[in-house]
Amino acid sequence: MKFGSEPFDSMISRRISIVTETYVPDVNGVAISLRYLMDALVEQGMVVQLIRTRPRSGWTPVVEEVWCRGLTIPMYPDLQIGVPSRNTLRTAWESFQPELVYIVTEGPLGNSALKLAEQKQLPVLSAFHTNFHRYSSYYGLGWIKTLTLNWLRRFHNRTGGTLVPAMEIAELLRSEAFERVSVLPHGVDCSLFQPRKRCASLRQQWGVSDGQRVLLYVGRIAAEKNIPLAIDAYQQARQAHPDVRLVMVGDGPLRPALEKAHPDIIFAGVQTGETLAHYFASADVFVFPSLTETFGLVTLEAMASGLPVIAFDMAAAHQYVTSGEHGLLAEVDNHQAFTDAVSVVLEGEVAKLGQQARQKAETLSWSCVGILLMQFIEAELERHHSDSQAALRTLV
Repeated sequence: MKFGSEPFDSMISRRISIVTETYVPDVNGVAISLRYLMDALVEQGMVVQLIRTRPRSGWTPVVEEVWCRGLTIPMYPDLQIGVPSRNTLRTAWESFQPELVYIVTEGPLGNSALKLAEQKQLPVLSAFHTNFHRYSSYYGLGWIKTLTLNWLRRFHNRTGGTLVPAMEIAELLRSEAFERVSVLPHGVDCSLFQPRKRCASLRQQWGVSDGQRVLLYVGRIAAEKNIPLAIDAYQQARQAHPDVRLVMVGDGPLRPALEKAHPDIIFAGVQTGETLAHYFASADVFVFPSLTETFGLVTLEAMASGLPVIAFDMAAAHQYVTSGEHGLLAEVDNHQAFTDAVSVVLEGEVAKLGQQARQKAETLSWSCVGILLMQFIEAELERHHSDSQAALRTLV
């Protein structure tokens, strides 16, 4: 299926129930990308129901929302995992009458949705967003990797298809016997994230002048994000560029210790919306050392903001960053190559790389992603109908 195909006939309207254990105002790539994707579906004329864990702060729904109980995830106190909610799901679907269920997360809530959809013979698509089996090694839980992978395989293979954000993740899952895997990439909001959001007063707040270079990291301050490598690269860069600064946007379990150990680094905490757009645009180079991403939405947000990207050659960076044109990519797991890339970019034409990154980001949009998702939905509805007709014929 071609990314960026023509939109569907405006007369087509589907009733889609989306089930997820994370959604805005949660601050993570899955929640934020899902919000944009839902907006794109509504633009296509779809009627959307969202079944989610109850938000913890004030939130005004933009589509029909059904809230379920959630429990805090260990080591992720800002996130919840949904509890089994079969009765809530049944009541919601009896009222809404969905034509298809899209399960975004594989937790207990998602599992409840899959079981009930199977009972009701509703077509189901699922999403794979988080490398749970790789995350486990960062928390000393490598022994559960096989168990986690087996659970994920069984879950997704019971659905009509699994949508992943990058081709390399699709290939990885296929090699692990996941069936019916397709790529649904993320998009980027180029009207929110753009170079014109550069803010002189914010740079003054950071204590940097016009000529100084600012490295920016955006994401969780946690072990699985490989944060120490970003700090090592920054410290090496300071040997040739003593006035370079590092700004880290986000929060997480490593932040208190790192903030104490590195008073020269600016830890800005969680930023969202317009404020986050100002942070992106007011920096000069984006550094993203994570090795656990299935995509990495912040990569596209940095490109849209006019920043060259330094990352490992994987996920969104592999898909959209051309090394030497939009930044520099390091060989996966080669920490020295990543560190060297930071110094190389700072020695080069940072502004030109940033301009080219912005131009690339402008070719991506959430509207195109929404159209592609509708293609997957239509294909699954057709397949499900054909299978149902075939099953009926065998009974005659």
